[in-house]
Amino acid sequence: MWETLRNSMRGVPAWLGLGIVILILVLDVISLSEDSRVAGRIARPLERLDTLLYDLRFQLLTTTRPEGRVPVIVVDIDEQSIKREGRWPWSRDKVATLVKALEKEGASLIGFDVLFSEAESNAADQVLADPTLSPAARAEIAARRSRFDHDASLASVVASRTVLGYMFHADGVQVGKLPQPFLMLDPQDNAWRVISLPDYTGNLPVLMAKALSSGFFTTLPDRDGVIRRSPLILRHQDALYTSLALEMARVYLDAPFIKLQTASCRRGMTCIESIQIADRIIRTDENGRALVPYKGRRESFTYVPASRVMRGELPAGTLKGAIVLVGTSALGLADLRTTPLETLYPGVEVHANLVDAILQSTPGNQQFVYRPDWEPGATFVLLLVSGLLLALLLPRLEPGYMIMVSGGWLLVLVLGNFALWKAARFDLPLAALLLMASTIALFNIVFGFLRASHQKREIKTMFGQYVPPAHVEQMLAHPESVSLEGESREMTVLFSDIRSFTSISEGLSAQALKQMLNRFFTPITQVIFDNNGTIDKYVGDMVMAFWNAPLEDRRHAHNAIVTALAMQKRTDDLRQEFVASGFPEVNIGIGINTGMMNVGDMGSEFRRAYTVLGDAVNLGSRLESLTKFYGVRILVGESTHAQAPEFLYRRVDRIIVKGKSEPVMVYEPICLLSEASTSRKERVARYNEAIGYYHAQQWSAAEDILQELLAQDPERKLYRMYIDRIATLRNADMTVGWSGVFEHVSK
Repeated sequence: MWETLRNSMRGVPAWLGLGIVILILVLDVISLSEDSRVAGRIARPLERLDTLLYDLRFQLLTTTRPEGRVPVIVVDIDEQSIKREGRWPWSRDKVATLVKALEKEGASLIGFDVLFSEAESNAADQVLADPTLSPAARAEIAARRSRFDHDASLASVVASRTVLGYMFHADGVQVGKLPQPFLMLDPQDNAWRVISLPDYTGNLPVLMAKALSSGFFTTLPDRDGVIRRSPLILRHQDALYTSLALEMARVYLDAPFIKLQTASCRRGMTCIESIQIADRIIRTDENGRALVPYKGRRESFTYVPASRVMRGELPAGTLKGAIVLVGTSALGLADLRTTPLETLYPGVEVHANLVDAILQSTPGNQQFVYRPDWEPGATFVLLLVSGLLLALLLPRLEPGYMIMVSGGWLLVLVLGNFALWKAARFDLPLAALLLMASTIALFNIVFGFLRASHQKREIKTMFGQYVPPAHVEQMLAHPESVSLEGESREMTVLFSDIRSFTSISEGLSAQALKQMLNRFFTPITQVIFDNNGTIDKYVGDMVMAFWNAPLEDRRHAHNAIVTALAMQKRTDDLRQEFVASGFPEVNIGIGINTGMMNVGDMGSEFRRAYTVLGDAVNLGSRLESLTKFYGVRILVGESTHAQAPEFLYRRVDRIIVKGKSEPVMVYEPICLLSEASTSRKERVARYNEAIGYYHAQQWSAAEDILQELLAQDPERKLYRMYIDRIATLRNADMTVGWSGVFEHVSK
């Protein structure tokens, strides 16, 4: 096979690979240009792939950052706190109580990831609005009005250790008051690449006047809605403002100012390279955004319920010396974000990661991942080298070596990229390199497989009517795994039959009957193939299939039941289509059994078939015929039930079928356990409990449950059958050793 493939590849021109190299290099250069429309269209697919690889690196290589010298703790307005303290927003007086409690617990700095933009109504004003109030009472209440001013109460406690949060946006609304910016810009200077937002929602002026400091908690997700980076500075009108995390770090370090390291970039623009506070340097992109150095998944930081702080329920010293961020993880408060690590990540923990990383980014111990300035040039050179190497080398190699070289080079690129992420904290793009190497490799490989794939398609067309296409592929790839000789092995067989087919056929012409059966068997066969089944035969309205031959299927019982459930669902859909087309309704019964069977290529010298035989096969056929007797759609034997515990089962009966002497328990599979609702599980468990009472001859207990279930589902034939049996058996002279076995005397 390899020799044929090698010969088919001869003559693949190297210039095709060189053309791919040139194309990708041109696209890489264009993507870096200032023509945002063209560059955006080209760069967006690669950017999307790079973000997926970025997330993968974070998931695979994120190591839990050790606890810093200064602990960062989240005081969480969680579901428990809301339940205990009342719905959010809380009264400002209650928030003031929280601030006092935090200060009492020894928190060194408090940051709020919540807004206080609207004034709280004063209860005294509501009373004073009553026209029936006496002058004396009005004067008394007016004199005490300040005691009910909860905004002032909160303002009185935020002066010493509290940093308030606010937000910028582009919603056309400006509410509250902004703090003083950390840098004023020339109104005519539009060369800064810092992100600018025109609107804001700030805190009440009375709070801003008293607070120790404040910073914005605006986060700007990427195009796919994932928070990978967060702005540390933003522009509003002619001023620059600091984020909550950056401002809290500055206040804690007692740094008098923030220093921006800038550089002149494309078209004379001023780009940000890094931000420095005290001796901490934070690497950013040109817009002043930092990649969020997530410490780990949700709750990588210590979480403390706000209600426990307010009620003094924390162990002594829990918050002593800590930087505290007050935020919410409650689902109803809409502060949950999607991050590279997981969805439903509390927004307050994004800021906690930033604060913690800034404080731990001491000289020589950088905690932020960043993209270095030399990255575009390095990427271009690496694209050129790897492209030329593969374009010139691969056409000269035999198929095996070609796959090894291209796969090995891809592995080197990925591992090298991951190593630089881990060791040097470099975020280097990988998508263009992978696209280059993969495209050249595929261009060379595809020529070699064209001829072989054509032959495989012919074989698949020939044999795909009987076994799934996936089986044909595996048989072609591993012919030694297939044996047509007779053998005995454990298998699962399925029989399906259209109910009342005789009456259906009598009401249709031969042509209409043919059309109906063709329309029925085609999707049913597809369902069997989709679940690795092999069609044994069609006999009139009956279809027979089996699993675990010709190829091994260790989950043959499971796959057979999945097929049966899917067949019933497909039949439900077909029933509506048939009625709309003028055909009769169709209903099917399905029997499934697992056991030892003889399988192989059997028949005469005139006609042969790959089929199965044995008692286990016969029992499967009997079970199909009994579905109508019990009023169920699917019946499985106890061996099938034992090998497929992933399903929810209803115990149907302990029976002896015609021609057999050993009893078997039969079951009705309802659905996968993972898909079953709690109420359905409870109903089935209740029914199975009744059957347990039935076999224990506790007639009243069994009947009570069955009557209860029948009232809920009056159409369930199985409930009525057992109720009738109990009525007969209750007064019968039970023989010793009665075990509840029901013997069927007909097929």
